[in-house]
Amino acid sequence: VFAETYRGRLARVNPDGRVSTLLDTGGGPNAVAFGGDGSVYFTQNGGQAGEWRSARQRRPSLRCLSPDRAEAAVVAYEADGRPLLAPHDLAWGPDGMLYMTDSGTWDPERMSEPGALIRVSVKGAATVLREVGPVYPSGIAVAEDGDIYWAECYPRRIMRMTPEAEPHVVCELPENDIPECVKIGPDGTLWVAGLLSGGVWVFDAAGRTADFIETGGMPLNCVLADGRLYVADLG
Repeated sequence: VFAETYRGRLARVNPDGRVSTLLDTGGGPNAVAFGGDGSVYFTQNGGQAGEWRSARQRRPSLRCLSPDRAEAAVVAYEADGRPLLAPHDLAWGPDGMLYMTDSGTWDPERMSEPGALIRVSVKGAATVLREVGPVYPSGIAVAEDGDIYWAECYPRRIMRMTPEAEPHVVCELPENDIPECVKIGPDGTLWVAGLLSGGVWVFDAAGRTADFIETGGMPLNCVLADGRLYVADLG
């Protein structure tokens, strides 16, 4: 299951390659995450991508498509009274909570909107975990020990936050690249989709480059599953 921002829909692809519509969302769906009961959580950024704006604008939110696919309910419009600006990526934590980046509007020239890390319960209680400033946080991942990793597009870096210490930089991408997602491998490596480099960077726990996997195109997001790497290419 994946999000198609320009079309305003969630789509699914079968093993034989057939693509079909899962849900017509309008706006701009940005990321998806399965719930344990088969539901599909997705971020709704309102209807934006770069300079593009959807003709079917929606209120920025976190939403959930029920397991029977009959209803797409709003989980959260705000966190601690702070309205969501443009929710981006999702990741489950070991505490059963859903972690989300709220990137705001893409504006690398003025960097006009502050980003944030949000934590949400399945019942919809949303809190601001951390305000990260105008850095356009995109991908997010949570390790088994609870450490949180996220990508910051403007400064081209991957950040890490532990319960005991202030956030710190794990690694940076080259000047001609943008980190769009971050995933954690089974061996603790970090897998980062480089939007402009045509590939996926692999970093070890110390932030050193361990590998670069050429994919071509513009890799926007990726998933590690069953020993395979699945990549969403922006085109």
